Amino acid sequence: MWVRWFLRLLSILPLSVLHALGGGLGRLVYRYDARYGSRLRDNARQAGFDDEAFCKEAASHMGRSVLELGHIWTPRVGGLLAKVKVTGWDEVLAAKSAGKGVLMMTPHVGAFELLSLWIGQQAPFTAMYRPPKQAMIAEAMLQGRQKYNVKMASADVKGIRTMLRALKAGELVGLLPDQVPNSQGEAVLVNVFGAPAWTMTLPSKLLRQTGAALVTMSARRVDAPHRFEIDFNVVDFVPTLDMAADATLVNELMAEVILKSPSQYLWGYNRYKGVLATSEEKI
Repeated sequence: MWVRWFLRLLSILPLSVLHALGGGLGRLVYRYDARYGSRLRDNARQAGFDDEAFCKEAASHMGRSVLELGHIWTPRVGGLLAKVKVTGWDEVLAAKSAGKGVLMMTPHVGAFELLSLWIGQQAPFTAMYRPPKQAMIAEAMLQGRQKYNVKMASADVKGIRTMLRALKAGELVGLLPDQVPNSQGEAVLVNVFGAPAWTMTLPSKLLRQTGAALVTMSARRVDAPHRFEIDFNVVDFVPTLDMAADATLVNELMAEVILKSPSQYLWGYNRYKGVLATSEEKI
């Protein structure tokens, strides 16, 4: 209950104020949470960003991504979606008109929470999500995400079946492939920005089983009046039986998206989770 009341309180404030407050909040977390700050610096450095100013800006965007939910997960989102600048959507519709489903992927960059809602205004859209452990947050998340024609599919066998059905029906399906797979998901250890990380094999399997088209996408924060810019890019991707090769290509595609607005990526996310423990077990 308190999560919904907190979001309603945030929704009263203009987005510019939320972004200013969120930027300050992100910098405070970066300064005083040693574990978070260390992980952000290490991950950013692995990708070639070792400047302290860059890390502080990335932390600021993390804070903005949290507080802007006061507009994205509430009725205020309608006003945001009406102003968004979009490129590449006609190509997505062309791929869909060929009778294929469309698998749409984005990393944890920019206002990724906004993407599914914009897409849901245009067509039925099924997105994979991992339910948080806290029931109140899970409830607020579903309420915020399941608007318009958006349906959420849990990151488990049941959810994967839901996604397969949607793709085979020629619909749009989305996921964030830079998310570390859970214990139920199949994964391979391949490079992410030059370092090994567990990577889901699900995108390749969905494409191979359905013949769907592949689209990469992102929603960037901008200073212009429209506040957000959404890009869609149809990608030539022929899945193979080599899961490691396919997962590597997916990681490379996600890296291309991230590098278009690198400071807006969630570098503090534990992308290399479990790799060290696995290596130590093999020694």
